[in-house]
Amino acid sequence: MKKRVRKLKMDFVSSTTLDEKTEKKRIKFILDKVKDGSILVTDAVLNPKEEMSLIKETMRKVDDGFPGIEICSLKKQTRGFEFLVENLSDRRDKVRDFFGKLTGRKSSKKGLRTGITLIGPAKVIKSIKKNPNSFSVLAEA
Repeated sequence: MKKRVRKLKMDFVSSTTLDEKTEKKRIKFILDKVKDGSILVTDAVLNPKEEMSLIKETMRKVDDGFPGIEICSLKKQTRGFEFLVENLSDRRDKVRDFFGKLTGRKSSKKGLRTGITLIGPAKVIKSIKKNPNSFSVLAEA
């Protein structure tokens, strides 16, 4: 009896590709890849607001053919000067958004954080085990 081979598709996308998109286009890009059955791996980490937007948009699109996503990220641990710069950058984005709302301007795109993120269809990603410095993924096509 011949065993049927099922394949997993993985797309490795650089942070540069994602960073040049606005938040809305970035989320659409990610969801389009995942809805097509791909597991997306990138060398970037979404900020918490963007990750929440991705989850909200995913929940709007859940149906029988698309049960949702699984996401796991490892953010690069920053120390010293890098930690200070990253925290100031987060605050700068919040201040820019605040004043943008007051003046009626749309918020600008935000830079991604350094790290690694895996996003895949919930029907393919069976489990993710995360440790402080690594994660392990069990996937099945």
